[in-house]
Amino acid sequence: MRLVGSIMLLSAVFVVSSWAFNFPNSSLSRNERRSAVLSAKVADEISRELLKYVRTGVRSERLMQLAAQLGGAHSQKDIFTKSMVHLSERDSFFVCTMCRATVTVVARVLTSPHGELNGPNRDENAKKVILDICDLFDVQTPEVCAGIFDLNWPIVDYILNETIADSRTICGMLPIPFCDVKQAEFKFSLKIKGDLPTESKTDLPVRSPNDHRILHLTDIHYDPEYLEGGLAECREPMCCRDPLPEGSTSTPAGRWSDYRDCDTPRRLIVNAFEHIQKNQKIDWIYHTGDVPPHNIWSTTKQGNLDMLTEIDELLTEYFPEIPIYSCLGNHEAHPTNVFGNDRVPDELSVSWLYDHVWSLWSKWLPSEAESTVRKGGYYTVVPSQGHRIIALNSMDCYLFNLWIFLDGSVVLEQLQWFHNTLLAAEAAGEKVHILSHIPSGDGDCWSTWAREYNRLLERFSGIITGIFNGHTHKDEMNLHYTPEGLAVAISWNGGSLTPFSNKNPNYRIYEVDPDNWQVLEHETWIFNLTAANEGNNEPEWYRLYYFSEAFTVNTSPYGIDQWLLYMAKNPDMLRKFYRFKYSYSEPALDAGCNNHCLSATLCRLATTNYQDKKRCKELQAILKKFLKINQFLGSSVRS
Repeated sequence: MRLVGSIMLLSAVFVVSSWAFNFPNSSLSRNERRSAVLSAKVADEISRELLKYVRTGVRSERLMQLAAQLGGAHSQKDIFTKSMVHLSERDSFFVCTMCRATVTVVARVLTSPHGELNGPNRDENAKKVILDICDLFDVQTPEVCAGIFDLNWPIVDYILNETIADSRTICGMLPIPFCDVKQAEFKFSLKIKGDLPTESKTDLPVRSPNDHRILHLTDIHYDPEYLEGGLAECREPMCCRDPLPEGSTSTPAGRWSDYRDCDTPRRLIVNAFEHIQKNQKIDWIYHTGDVPPHNIWSTTKQGNLDMLTEIDELLTEYFPEIPIYSCLGNHEAHPTNVFGNDRVPDELSVSWLYDHVWSLWSKWLPSEAESTVRKGGYYTVVPSQGHRIIALNSMDCYLFNLWIFLDGSVVLEQLQWFHNTLLAAEAAGEKVHILSHIPSGDGDCWSTWAREYNRLLERFSGIITGIFNGHTHKDEMNLHYTPEGLAVAISWNGGSLTPFSNKNPNYRIYEVDPDNWQVLEHETWIFNLTAANEGNNEPEWYRLYYFSEAFTVNTSPYGIDQWLLYMAKNPDMLRKFYRFKYSYSEPALDAGCNNHCLSATLCRLATTNYQDKKRCKELQAILKKFLKINQFLGSSVRS
């Protein structure tokens, strides 16, 4: 999951020059322009008052007023657990405003050559400034703020001194429209060889008993410290680790995990693997990342290594003869989200992670994959003639991977390798499956990277027959379009084994054609967490749905586009999809999905770059029309 608060908190120490704000372009709505102006004004006033405090040690009355107003106007927890594109307006305003204000303060007192705190005690001074801001504006608990600072400061400090980037990109790159600024963004464009498609992809092989079955596991988020009966409602981004306070009225954490921002105890993982082993016939496994839990403020290198090893050993125990193909998630690194490359100093490198996953993955990979795994955590493999798998390290697109701010051009290396590998696969007559943890349409995926990635999917759509993602924890998908609106590829999302947050644990099984490896069907399996936690019950896994029975038999890109159009005209079908998206969890069912929720749900399905909403807007306009018709008909019936 995305940890939005960390970027806001760390932006404070990620500056090399003074902040200069320019208002966004005219594409913003009236409300967004109003928010942009107000955010800039409030940020400027907060920065002035904070500077006074840093220089005098006295918190002015006005600073305390601002802190009370802004600190009390955000959700605290959501900014650490939700993608920025899903934040409420209040939380978006808080993140943008505090990013701007904090950047200004740190630039003047810490990074300026004449800054008052830029001396021999700079590290300690930086921590004090950040923790003071955290406390004043109630960003998170002192433990969380201190932990995030301690883990990330050495990396931030190095980037601060070495970056070639314009420091203004930090707040300007946040996917908050009114926070955008006119800036010299990283710009690059791949040279792509070959012809582009001229029509939507309609290929659809006939299903047969010979179809292969692929198990998709993702976002396990194993928490070795999960405490049954513990505190499941806490201030921190993740709960269920501390004892329930005496006299607490909160319901204790369940035996099999909990809906309330809690991760996965070992017993749940073992139970899931046992169920799959006994009840499913599978030919191979795709594992799309995120083994460690969401304790971003207290991870350790050895802890992450131990969890990766333990889960690999469990997979090997329960599926000893089944090939497993994995990719990295953002939680595998320590600190969380921060993945470097071979240009990073040894003391800040994540080569320890790449070396370790090679030791785990190598039993299923060819020797020639070692160089790219150890270099950047990506690889390609041909498990059988005519079938190629490409596993990407999608941290090159992740806005919380601080290293992309050092030099954004480093992402070109893996993308160029991706292009060359696809080109060779095309020449060899191979069909390709892609594993990548973060969907390109996710709001926290760098839009420039997503644009180039989508260009590659467009160019090679003739050979790409399956894309498999995780990260969002939702049972969903994304349809890739060309700029002309042709449907060319589908990214399938496996959901998550963790219930974090407000969903039932699930796994996914695909049926793929044995000749061209196209996904023809998928089924999602879940258990009801509430029922399992009652008494000493074992989880009762059951098939939630077959995609063909619930929605459509046409799983070609063209068929999925027609299904999206059908849902836009039939909101009840979209409501059904929403319930499956959250694996029928009781919190999601209780909350329901209003018209705004339906519109956002439909938009996400048609978005593979958060800055390109062309098809999304077309479908939303159709949905709006049919929601009005249904509302009118409902009113007529009632009258």
